[in-house]
Order: sequence, then C-alpha cells, then structure tokens
Amino acid sequence: MSFDADPRRVEAARRVTAAVLGRAGVRDRDVVGTVQLLVSEIVTNAIVHGEANSVSFQITCDPTGEVLIEVDDHSAGAPEVRKADPDDEGGRGMQLVSFFARDWGRKGTRTWCTFTAASG
Repeated sequence: MSFDADPRRVEAARRVTAAVLGRAGVRDRDVVGTVQLLVSEIVTNAIVHGEANSVSFQITCDPTGEVLIEVDDHSAGAPEVRKADPDDEGGRGMQLVSFFARDWGRKGTRTWCTFTAASG
C-alpha cells in the first residue's frame, strides 16, 4: 500500500499488519504486537526522515511464519541505530527494530526487516 507521508497513516499500517498476520494464522497477541511495533517504527522513520510526499509499505507472511516488512521512503539516506539520551523524545526507533527484528537493512530506498512469527 502507498499513502501520504502523514504520521496518522501509521495506525492504518498497523491494522493492515494485524490483518495479514491473522490471514497467515498468527494468533499470538505478543507476536502480532511485536510485528506491529516494527511496522510502526519503520513507517514512522520513513515519514519523518523520507524525502517524498508518500511512503510505500508492504508486509508478507509466508506459511512458515516468516514475516517481511518493507517500507520505501524514496530517500537516499539510510536509517541509523542511534543511542538516545534519556531526555530525548525520539531516536529509539531503529534500536527497537535492531533488537526485535531477526534482520534488517536497506536496499535502494527501501528499508526492510524480517521477523519469525509462530503460527497457530
């Protein structure tokens, strides 16, 4: 899905995530919540730091429970894992992605991460 680079669109991406995982048979609320957190952080990062008026988001979950999240912010810059100071209001998103995702990276203008979800 593609949408305007508007922070209010993060919730729509979270809802799509829950629906995709549900159709794939992922029922564990903690797993769904963790994947939604990853989506929130990567989509928010794209909206805040991207250079375009739109963001593209894709999530897939295969039958084995492998989740792939991809967000295209149309920007040449790459996200960074930063160490935020305790008083900072932001700067922790990619720390969370780095911690919870099995793997993550950047390919062109697309940030991606993977997660293994238990099905059933």
